[in-house]
Amino acid sequence: MANIFSSLRNYISPVYVTMLFAAFVLWYITKLGETYTTDHEVTIVVDGQEFEVGCTIRGKGTNLISYTMSSKRSCFSIPSAELSYDKEVTDDNGVTYRHVTGVSLQQALAARMSDIDVVAVTNLPTIASVEE
Repeated sequence: MANIFSSLRNYISPVYVTMLFAAFVLWYITKLGETYTTDHEVTIVVDGQEFEVGCTIRGKGTNLISYTMSSKRSCFSIPSAELSYDKEVTDDNGVTYRHVTGVSLQQALAARMSDIDVVAVTNLPTIASVEE
């Protein structure tokens, strides 16, 4: 096995391998500068209630990597006053369930994700609040 590596070393220069690696790194950096669209799961907390929401986000590759790799940038606290609702239902126990509109949640997330665009939001939450 050592004989194979020593014979390959006669044909492949270490400078060639270094330049090949440098070309790969530069190509990767260039590709990250382009705009991409991807789906990303985001945790939102509305008045102490936690929900998982699916987002379609668009932005530069470097910004998207920072959102998809960091758990800190995937959890957002949104007060219910920032959201609008399209229907409310009150059950027998006095609990009101409000369905969040997609546009209001998309705008609230876009304000918190300033360096990327929030294209769409799925899995819209139904928020429960106790009537007083």
